[in-house]
Amino acid sequence: MATQEVQLKELVRPSDRLTLTFRTSITVAVMAFIIALAALLIAIQVQALHWATKEAASAYMDATSAKASGRLQTEMTAIASLVRVLATSSSVAESNESTETDPAIALFKAALQELPQIDSICVAFENGAWLQVRRTSDLNEEQRAKLRATPQADIAINSIHPGPGGELPMRRIFEDRQGNDVGQLDLWKYGYDDRKQPWYHDTMKADQLLVSLPYLSSSIGAPVITISAPLRGKVPGVLAANLKLDTFSDFVQTQRPGKHGTVLIFDSTGSLIADPDFAQLVTSAMTHPSQPQLPNIKEINSGVAAAVLRGAHGREHYDGNIRDDQGNDYLFRLAKFPLGEPYNVSILLVGAQGDFAQNIRRLQFTGLILATIAAAVFIPAVWIFGSRMSLSLKALTAEAVKLQNLAEPAPKLVVSRIREIHELGSAMSLAQRAIWSFARFVPKKLVQRVIDNSIATELGGVREEITVLFTDVRDFTTIAESVDPDTLMHQMSRYFSVLAEAVLAEGGTIDKFIGDAMMVFWNAPNPQPDHVERACRAAVAARLACEKLNAQFESEGLKPFFTRFGIHVGDAVVGNLGSAERMNYTALGNTVNLAARLEGLNKQFGTAILVSEGVYLRVRHCFLFRSIESVIAKGMTKATRIFELIGAAT
Repeated sequence: MATQEVQLKELVRPSDRLTLTFRTSITVAVMAFIIALAALLIAIQVQALHWATKEAASAYMDATSAKASGRLQTEMTAIASLVRVLATSSSVAESNESTETDPAIALFKAALQELPQIDSICVAFENGAWLQVRRTSDLNEEQRAKLRATPQADIAINSIHPGPGGELPMRRIFEDRQGNDVGQLDLWKYGYDDRKQPWYHDTMKADQLLVSLPYLSSSIGAPVITISAPLRGKVPGVLAANLKLDTFSDFVQTQRPGKHGTVLIFDSTGSLIADPDFAQLVTSAMTHPSQPQLPNIKEINSGVAAAVLRGAHGREHYDGNIRDDQGNDYLFRLAKFPLGEPYNVSILLVGAQGDFAQNIRRLQFTGLILATIAAAVFIPAVWIFGSRMSLSLKALTAEAVKLQNLAEPAPKLVVSRIREIHELGSAMSLAQRAIWSFARFVPKKLVQRVIDNSIATELGGVREEITVLFTDVRDFTTIAESVDPDTLMHQMSRYFSVLAEAVLAEGGTIDKFIGDAMMVFWNAPNPQPDHVERACRAAVAARLACEKLNAQFESEGLKPFFTRFGIHVGDAVVGNLGSAERMNYTALGNTVNLAARLEGLNKQFGTAILVSEGVYLRVRHCFLFRSIESVIAKGMTKATRIFELIGAAT
């Protein structure tokens, strides 16, 4: 130990050349930087004006686009999560006999309170029954008039009870903020049927959560987006929530790029979602001779925005600059962002260059003043900062030295004229070398969790569900007998590099390399909710990568490696196995054994990737499989139904 300390002191001892203290060095460096910055600002002030204007406009457009798309996506994501939960609630999906005392009403009210961006929530049943809870306090006077809402109404509860002859009478009850009834309407011949709405039959057909294209709500005359999901209970039906877009358009316009800027948002069909004159356009759309529909981007046929749209020629991303008829220069950007599977939304931003040039000049002048003031003020501040930082760096160096026992001292050290940084560089070189070397022999995720003390370094394990993958090379023994060992070693390294890249891309933990085989598992040490899908994707990707690698092997005169895979999911004991002096983080149990047996069964059935029934049931919705048969794997007592993994579902 004494010898190691002496060696460390020799390593971190500053050289005989002139060295400066950290306090002096940082003061001189900061002052030199401030002086150089001030000179640079003066030199490039005129030349950088045009460039800075574009950069400022681009940054503003980035921010506007991010705010607009981020708000819409955030609101829709939150609503989608809520819809998924409500669609499985027993209060909603257990009975299609909706009443004014239905327990789902309280649930819908709570949801509207939790997510104020929701306009209404409804559930439509296959027998025609319908229950809707709508917030009326956020509606304008015209929209409230359409609903015949009373002045005190805060909530409208609409319910339809199908009659024996198929009639669909509706009752509308208004409640105030305290939940007291303040009005009621009985519309005996209302005739509204949610089952005829596109979002209803599309959701029932897809049997999954869907996001509708924007449309005009007939009941309140406002643009909305419907997020719907099929009920998961005793009765068939669809639960839906509406996001009202008129306030969103107002929000977007407040974020426009510059005083004379414009923001347009439209969907894949061209329907406008945000426009400077959105309210007026929607009012005009309500008088459409056939049926109300959202205003379309095609209706914009003049001005800078129309010129940009004509020049885009359907491109998803388009930006540049344009000049109007009066000679004013504008910057524009057209981009797409996802609204909800499978729909996209386009955003067009137009900003006048003159709106940004004035700000840039003011910022440049302010920058020069600040640089001058900083030159005078920063000297004592930096001197004090350097003194304290010097103490901090020495303490950090002392902590970093503690890592030296993890590996051999690094042969190359970081040197500096600053004494403290020289010491820190030496210590950190030791620490980085140790951690880097350690991670070469142990999975990086495991190293990270060992360092942060979230994984114990004691023998033992815990029972967890994992997905295990085994690989093996067909006829490897025969190949090894006919190939030079050095050549085989190099070829195996290339082969394992390709396999490792495929499984690490899916977050797999490589347990070990066993000759020509490899064992990988998922969901440990870090939890991965989609661990079965990850394993299947990794196997498919690895198979394709190996096919490409085999083509290279054959072109080089080497024998190809045909890989077989076995995948199984189940419980296993995951933890540290071995002795107190040397241990291995691994998994044990029947799950591991069966995965290995599945890999071997590929030889019997002439397949490449075999999975167990448990894997098939988990991911059959997103992968293609071919059923093989039920077999009793070697060493097992129970029959296992196996499937061949073909590839990802299209």
